[in-house]
Amino acid sequence: MRNVILGLAFAVAVVLPSAASAAIYTFSFTPSQQLLGSPVSGSGTFTTSDTSMTVGGETAFQILSIMGTVNGFQILAPTNSSGYGNYFTTGPSFLDGTGVTFFTAGSSGQNRVTFFNQSSNGLYRVNTFSPGASEFVNASSSMMAGVPEPSTWAMMILGFVGLGFLAYRGKHGGAAFRMA
Repeated sequence: MRNVILGLAFAVAVVLPSAASAAIYTFSFTPSQQLLGSPVSGSGTFTTSDTSMTVGGETAFQILSIMGTVNGFQILAPTNSSGYGNYFTTGPSFLDGTGVTFFTAGSSGQNRVTFFNQSSNGLYRVNTFSPGASEFVNASSSMMAGVPEPSTWAMMILGFVGLGFLAYRGKHGGAAFRMA
């Protein structure tokens, strides 16, 4: 009976998923229709919360961080104290009308960038300040394959070791090790 309980405990450790974690989405945008200034392009990743909500009738996740580049300059930080505070949506467009605003490390200091979906025409737009540019862009996004959390690996390995030990004990009749 004890072996059955131990076996079930180890099986649960193998099968039990770890706590939900944030999702990571790649994004990229390339020039489409220049409105002001020089062409704008960029790519990177959004890390979102694991808690969904409804924003503008779409399922949305709060953007927690952004990494990547815009016009070859690294994305640095959000522009407000509450973080990015904007949402990645799973609807027809992956950004809502408020979009995301962040800084990049420009040649003349930091440059503020706003990347959003202009719902009036269904196009994505990028605005930069210092130097100023505004452009409609071709944008795309996709979810990256999840990478298991370290705790998931540890639980899985522990489960396999435990099941192997139970199989070994069952094969040898549960007898204790004897030293000759």
